[in-house]
Amino acid sequence: MASVQRLLLFGLSLLLALGLNLAMGQPSQAQFSLPNGLGGKGPVGPPQAVTRYGNVEAIAVESPLSATTLFTIASPTVYDRSPDAVGERQTVEQRAEEIQAKLLLLLKRPMNPESLVFEVSQLNNVAVIDVRDDQFPRPLVLLSVTEFDADFNGQPIDVLANQWRDILENELRNGLAKLPDDQRRVNHILLGLGLLTAGLGLLKYGLWRRQRQLRRQKKALRWSKTDPKGSSAAVSAAKPVDRPAASLDEQLPQARTAFLQRLPQVFTLDRQLAALDFLQWLLFWLMILAWFSGFFWVAGVSPYLIRNRFKFLDVSLALLLLWFLTGLAIRISRRLIDIVIHRWKPFDRLDFLDFGDAQRRQLRSSTIAGAVKGLVTIAIVLFGLLSALNALGLPTASVVAIGSLAGLAITFGSQNLIKDLVNGFFILAEDQYAIGDVIDLGSAKGLVENLTMRVTQLRSGSGELVTVPNSSITQVKNLTRNWSRVEWAIDVAYHTNPDQALAVLNDVAQTLYNDPDWHDKILAEPTVLGIDHVSHSGLTLTTWIQTTPAQQWAVGREFRLRVRRALAEQGIEIGIPQYYSLDESVKLSDRPQPNGHNHADTDTHP
Repeated sequence: MASVQRLLLFGLSLLLALGLNLAMGQPSQAQFSLPNGLGGKGPVGPPQAVTRYGNVEAIAVESPLSATTLFTIASPTVYDRSPDAVGERQTVEQRAEEIQAKLLLLLKRPMNPESLVFEVSQLNNVAVIDVRDDQFPRPLVLLSVTEFDADFNGQPIDVLANQWRDILENELRNGLAKLPDDQRRVNHILLGLGLLTAGLGLLKYGLWRRQRQLRRQKKALRWSKTDPKGSSAAVSAAKPVDRPAASLDEQLPQARTAFLQRLPQVFTLDRQLAALDFLQWLLFWLMILAWFSGFFWVAGVSPYLIRNRFKFLDVSLALLLLWFLTGLAIRISRRLIDIVIHRWKPFDRLDFLDFGDAQRRQLRSSTIAGAVKGLVTIAIVLFGLLSALNALGLPTASVVAIGSLAGLAITFGSQNLIKDLVNGFFILAEDQYAIGDVIDLGSAKGLVENLTMRVTQLRSGSGELVTVPNSSITQVKNLTRNWSRVEWAIDVAYHTNPDQALAVLNDVAQTLYNDPDWHDKILAEPTVLGIDHVSHSGLTLTTWIQTTPAQQWAVGREFRLRVRRALAEQGIEIGIPQYYSLDESVKLSDRPQPNGHNHADTDTHP
């Protein structure tokens, strides 16, 4: 087992270091030249929007008002678009960007659509289309019409220039005239989105208040000292102060019983909280969806307003989309884990895993589901953060340096964390204990209230919550796994008839087993093993009683009480140590014998 743990520890460390390097690293520069066409210094091709037709490249020019295609321009083919190769030449996409910039400049001017004048003129023997009005008498050149444009569109330059002028005049004049109405429609859309957001916000507030009530109920239920039926489950303090171990043994079974009785209600509250949390998440993203739809609506009304007044939302919407996909992936993965573990129960089909009774199976399923959900959530969140950094366009050079240092530091500094995870994995895989068990770790003893891949939390009999890292757990005594046992030994006086003493013990054990109040707590008929030891203290008689988990303490107390009464009725004396004089070999002490003395009294677990 130790070699397997060391191997798994080494593998997790290696995977963690490789994952950080792959996630944050980038390829370094090669130390040798690649063949032509395979390296990063080859010809840079055209953008996706550019279409190449032999020695001519063409691109569509869109209207900034309606986002529709106005016309298509053409330029000579540029085979290599690297800055050194292009030089002072203008590519076709640069021409399109310049036309778009001129149109936006025109739209930003306080011009009257009715007074706009679009003309075709000559500038340096090149046909150009310009525009002016009364406030801006100096013509603004929108674009030039070249021979490549005429050849591509199959029209003479002057005819093509007039066609493009008419297209621009109709688009801009009508678009500017409609812009005030579009602005009012956009304002109405935004007002509706604001009202919808306020309504959903109030609904979310109501759900939040309900969640707060359920959390208070859950907290009160966890701290409650009564079971769901209202019977007292308070920790008993009847044992003497000088016997803390015995007091602990009395308190833990009652605490475990109360904890297990409250656990179904806790699970029910968890399910309700999870449902409300899902509704909260759904309402939040419903608001986001409403705003997404609203902006698409605004884009349909006036793309110009979206592109020029809400351009800052591009990165924000991308980050929101990543946030939504990350949250959706987390919830889908959690739901799939619940389906696999709780419904399919694949572990039940493995013969080498003993899950115990139905309650223990449910507890272990919940424990494994919680641990797996935590790991999957961390992985998805890390992937989402890396995607968000990529969307923000952060430089990767500094991230690589920081990532390399972080990977090195995590590899050497998180060995204890990895050990915790490895040991936690084996605790879950081997079912050493689960939530609801009473265990003894040597350094701590108590009821397991929480178990993760990293830590185990115990509630001691006196109420302290003890958190133990899984890596420090080397030996576990599970006192409530599947079944428990009362192992009790008592000394009777040496002169006692052994057959009579054994018969009394058998009769008391059988009576206790047949008692309806105790029969369900005892799994099999008790066994009186016989005389285990003969000494000057008397005869040692041992009894075994197999009980249901965590009932060994209650059954043991009841059995000892009945044995005490039965021995007193039969006149059987309890053995005590005998002391003799070394010279006279006579008994020095003739003290009255106590009514009962316990030689060995232990409630054990297999």
